[in-house]
Amino acid sequence: MSGKIFGQSYRRFYAWLLQLGRVRAMLLGTTIAITTSVLVTALVMAVIPGSRDFFWYNMIVAVVSPLVSAPGLTLVAISMVYQLNAAQTALTLAAETDALTGVSNRRSFMAQAELAFAQTQAGGPPFAVIMLDIDHFKAINDNHGHIVGDDVLRDVAQACKATLRGSDCFARFGGEEFVALLRVTDTASAAVVAEGLRKTVAALAFENRTPPAVTVSLGVAGYLPGAESLHDILNEADRQLYAAKAAGRNRVMVAGGGMRQAS
Repeated sequence: MSGKIFGQSYRRFYAWLLQLGRVRAMLLGTTIAITTSVLVTALVMAVIPGSRDFFWYNMIVAVVSPLVSAPGLTLVAISMVYQLNAAQTALTLAAETDALTGVSNRRSFMAQAELAFAQTQAGGPPFAVIMLDIDHFKAINDNHGHIVGDDVLRDVAQACKATLRGSDCFARFGGEEFVALLRVTDTASAAVVAEGLRKTVAALAFENRTPPAVTVSLGVAGYLPGAESLHDILNEADRQLYAAKAAGRNRVMVAGGGMRQAS
């Protein structure tokens, strides 16, 4: 228990120190150093006989010494804190981001989706999931090479991410398959978003780097009141995705029987 309290206190202090900034942290560190030096010097003079004869000399030394050394030492310390925070941020980003496409990875998506599922089960707002797969992606790799295939993955991922809200999560689920978590969204609204993603990809201009047209098939599933886990919803969205492919690709299939096909 005491370790948990200490850990929470440390994190709060760490966050506060970062918000303080280098200059204010340096001034604070210098002030603390001078105050401590003066208090210790006063205590020593109170204990050692005869030291009071050099009161002002001792006080000047007690102030000047930390005034000279503390700013530099504090600045070095706070700079190390900022470097550590930058390294931690980079590691966190790397752990949550797909290296090829720059969107969230499966691990990050699952963590956010599990939280959304728990909140909805507890009476919170609904959410929906969109599964997206690039049509005939194997043919793109076979006919144009894996470098071109990687370009397609990146461009499709970034275009779809830009289409969604900042509160949504767009992630690479595996291979050429992607998934979107739409917070505070019902199935009908998610179907409209999915159609927007389909049109966004169909309108991408790949110039001479890729085939003249790239399309995607999408499956949509909203929160199911009877779902026992998030996987029930993901499986339903996946079923709708494969139904879209079976129906001719380049279209959206929605749980409940709805379909939006290429226009």
